[in-house]
Amino acid sequence: MKRWHLYPVLSLLCLSPFAQAESTGEKVLQLQQQMAVMQGELSSLVAVQQANKGSQSALADLLGRTQHLEQEVRDLRGELDTKTHALQTQQQSTAAQVQALTAQLTGGTAATASTSSALGSGVAIISPAAAVASAASNTSAPAVQGLGQADYQRAFDLLRQGKYGSAVTGLQGFIQKYPQSSLVPDAYYWLGQAQYVLGQNDAALKSLHVVEAQFSQSSKAPEAMLRMAEIYQAIGQSGKARTVLSKIISQYPSTPSAQKAEAQLQALSAGK
Repeated sequence: MKRWHLYPVLSLLCLSPFAQAESTGEKVLQLQQQMAVMQGELSSLVAVQQANKGSQSALADLLGRTQHLEQEVRDLRGELDTKTHALQTQQQSTAAQVQALTAQLTGGTAATASTSSALGSGVAIISPAAAVASAASNTSAPAVQGLGQADYQRAFDLLRQGKYGSAVTGLQGFIQKYPQSSLVPDAYYWLGQAQYVLGQNDAALKSLHVVEAQFSQSSKAPEAMLRMAEIYQAIGQSGKARTVLSKIISQYPSTPSAQKAEAQLQALSAGK
């Protein structure tokens, strides 16, 4: 009897390890499944974080480039404002010169009288366009036909028409093409006049100085020196203007140019 009672107990004891093993295996499987899910979620979180870091880096880079472009725009605006102001100033100066030229062409010698009056009052107001227009309108074609006469005349006609830029190009081309022409002194003289109207003061002085230095026997030499004195006075170099005027008086005494030089010297002295 006692043996039969022990069989169920032994059966339970024999089955218990298998049951426990099966239960543990299920738990391990469940844990593995849960770990797999968690690893997937963790991978997703890492990917999102990396994407966010990448986005932040791209955003920072874009912000840096935007700030750089904004600075460039500000610099360009400043440069544009400066150039606009300079252009407006040049346009105003050109408009004043053109107005003076128009007045001289329509008023004959009135503009010359106005200039002399301004000098007499000690005010250095010289209109280069008016002076050039007056001189050009009172100049006829050269009596002596020089080499390259047609080219010279075309350039001179451009100057008379107020096309100073084209006149400069034409006169420079004439001088280069016909350096031995008897019209070269005249070409340098009018070249200097046109350059001054265009505001090219240094170039104008150089061209007029060629007439003075290389063609002192030309009738244009004292006139070129008068224009040089006017340019020096206009740009605030009165000392050089006086030197040139005194030179005219000593080199070309008893000439209309010397008389003009004396009048301008008196005006300069009165304007001290």
